[in-house]
Amino acid sequence: MRTRVVLAAGALAAMVPALAGAQQRPPAQQPRPTRPPATQPRPAQRPAAQPAQHPVVAAAHREGSFELALSGGAFTVDRAFNALLHWPYGITKASPSRFMFGGAARLGYNFNENWELSAGSGLGFGNGATLLAPFAALTYTFDLNQKFRPFIEVGGDMPRFSGNSTHLSAQWGAFGGVGVRYFLSPTMALRVEGRMAYDKFKESSDAAYNGTGLVGLAWFIGGGPPKDTDGDGVPDKKDKCAATPRGARVFPVGNARAGCPMDSDNDGVPDGLDQCANTPPTARPVYPIGNPRAGCPVDTDNDGVADYLDRCPNTPANARPIDANGCPVDSDHDGVADYLDRCPNTAAGTPVDANGCALDADNDGVPDNLDRCPNTPANARPVDANGCPVDSDHDGVPDYLDRCANTPAGTQVDATGCPVAHELPQAGASLVLRNITFRSGTSVLLPTSRTELDNTATAIKAIPNARWEVNGYTDNVGNAAANLRLSRARAQTVMRYLIGKGVSANSLTAVGHGQENPVAPNTTAAGRAQNRRVEIKRLQ
Repeated sequence: MRTRVVLAAGALAAMVPALAGAQQRPPAQQPRPTRPPATQPRPAQRPAAQPAQHPVVAAAHREGSFELALSGGAFTVDRAFNALLHWPYGITKASPSRFMFGGAARLGYNFNENWELSAGSGLGFGNGATLLAPFAALTYTFDLNQKFRPFIEVGGDMPRFSGNSTHLSAQWGAFGGVGVRYFLSPTMALRVEGRMAYDKFKESSDAAYNGTGLVGLAWFIGGGPPKDTDGDGVPDKKDKCAATPRGARVFPVGNARAGCPMDSDNDGVPDGLDQCANTPPTARPVYPIGNPRAGCPVDTDNDGVADYLDRCPNTPANARPIDANGCPVDSDHDGVADYLDRCPNTAAGTPVDANGCALDADNDGVPDNLDRCPNTPANARPVDANGCPVDSDHDGVPDYLDRCANTPAGTQVDATGCPVAHELPQAGASLVLRNITFRSGTSVLLPTSRTELDNTATAIKAIPNARWEVNGYTDNVGNAAANLRLSRARAQTVMRYLIGKGVSANSLTAVGHGQENPVAPNTTAAGRAQNRRVEIKRLQ
């Protein structure tokens, strides 16, 4: 018997150091030094990336909570005592198994994150017998507030075995055990435990070593963290500075100033609330606690340059950007600050107006010092780089007066930029009619064709007794027969239009040539566009 007691106690003692090692906590947060080392230069100003936080606390607080556990499992009965149950007491069947199966329920109270006092009972069945095992236990958990934590327990029990109208009850019993809790949520945990009991029955001269293994769920009701009135993460009992402002970083438990605010840059604003850590000693005043920029140097005109560096105080709110001295920037050095300058990057030496723009008397967009055509009319637009009205087709008529843009070079035009008379070919020659367009794939004329055809009709009527042939052509895209029909239809459409404008029907014929006689390669889009054309040929 003594040997079994020693073995059980030795196994339990061997597990405790391992569990204690698993319980090691990270070291407490060390306070930052109140002043930076003299050998390290202090940065001018560095806004804090995030407000400092209180010392890390546990994710859950189960101190003062009740634990209700319901488990299922197995009970092992001491071998010698198991035989005794069968004979002479007849509580179990012949050749009984040492295992009984059932479960247990317990209710406990957690005084803090380590100690719990609980009571409950196990209930098992097997071999025709029933086991009822009430118990009370004292449990030590290696920080109940963590997600996964082992525990050890000791306690007393009084198991009772019943069967065949007979029962045996222990006079007394003691047990030790180990287990783990794994929290599935803040209030529910998976509980796994095993224990070995030393039970003394008057019916046996030897003690019975009975074991229990359980797996189940535990629910935690109530509880909460230690009282911390100012919410700085240091319990009131250990807090040296009551009423610390919310959010202030404080010295941790264990420090002589536990719970007192840290102020690394000595600006009067605790680190946890200081939005600008490491403020230089000369950067005064700073915004007070309660201001969104607490601990940052005051910037009265909000130009981004603190007052102690600002050489242009009271800069207007719209005067941006500014330079390092807090003065509005004048990038082109024209005497007009950028926030007022509507013409940035003005060339050096250029006279400017109050808006920072070069003087332009005729408002043509060309500064007076570069304008070779001063006093250009307001409607004479566009102008070239010299300030003179543009003449894109070089016909001598500026674009703003030219009603016939893109006149071919050498064509005589009138004051509106239009050709003086419509040109027609000599006898036996052909002329491509420009700007004759059709709806894609059809012989329907587009409105843009009317001007050219109207001018052509006027010119034909001016030459009596002449005969004309209208010729239609396509590119080589598609079926050749279809292209031939399309070219003939288009030629006939142009002929009918000319007749409609007063040209004698007897002087006109229409011929379609399809994709024959290309005037440009069909390998490019530009070449195919030239090949889709209508020509007029003078027959006599």
